[in-house]
Amino acid sequence: MNRDPNKSPVILVTGASRGIGAGTARALAARGVRLALLARSGEALKALAGELPTEVLTGTLDVTDQEATARFVQETMERFGRLDALINNAAVLGPTGPVSETDLAGWRRAVEVNLLAPLALTRAALGALRESQGRLIQVSTGAAVQPLPHFGAYCATKAALTQLARVLALEEPSVTTLCFSPGVVDTGMQEEIRREAAPRMPHPWGRFFLDLPRQGGLQSPESVGLTLAWLALEAPREWSGQMVDGSDEKLCKKAEAWARG
Repeated sequence: MNRDPNKSPVILVTGASRGIGAGTARALAARGVRLALLARSGEALKALAGELPTEVLTGTLDVTDQEATARFVQETMERFGRLDALINNAAVLGPTGPVSETDLAGWRRAVEVNLLAPLALTRAALGALRESQGRLIQVSTGAAVQPLPHFGAYCATKAALTQLARVLALEEPSVTTLCFSPGVVDTGMQEEIRREAAPRMPHPWGRFFLDLPRQGGLQSPESVGLTLAWLALEAPREWSGQMVDGSDEKLCKKAEAWARG
């Protein structure tokens, strides 16, 4: 990769202050990528930006604020003059529980964060991504295709996001659009599942989530972030419209070899 800071790629990542977003930012920064990072947690985002060996633009805002996210895309273009990839990573899990018992306000929030926010940010960034013939990655989940009890809002909104990505792959041939299913990752969301959702889930699903740490079933945000970084920079155009499995061993090894190179 060209390390000239004026020519290096620019990638925008949401939900960047922790977990998969932070792991991705670190992996991209190690490759000299300039970053535009969005998150709600200003202190955590500032701390992350301070440790990254690259030029970073940060925005502390709620991704559901469509005017603010559109302004941030504009600021990114004014600062860097280009945008090579957008990674829509920010998401919420809840509400969890049986569909018959979960409140509609929680569902509306899930739709706003998991579907409408990435849709709005995608629309704001499409012009720049067309110009760069860049990559658009919607971070989805295996729960978009494999239903889980008590996860109705998460499953439904992520399934909608996955279909949106497939539609965009057909409508925007100059942009490589992917869905990324990271697998089960050691993040705050998994902690939330074990604390709030799993104890109330029917057997065997609740026990599955509760046993993951003991059984070594959690991937690290750093390893998943490395794979996501590789996709944002190197994903082949023929993969557009596909769901990419972040736990695929061959893909992980390819990303690791890329990082070493």
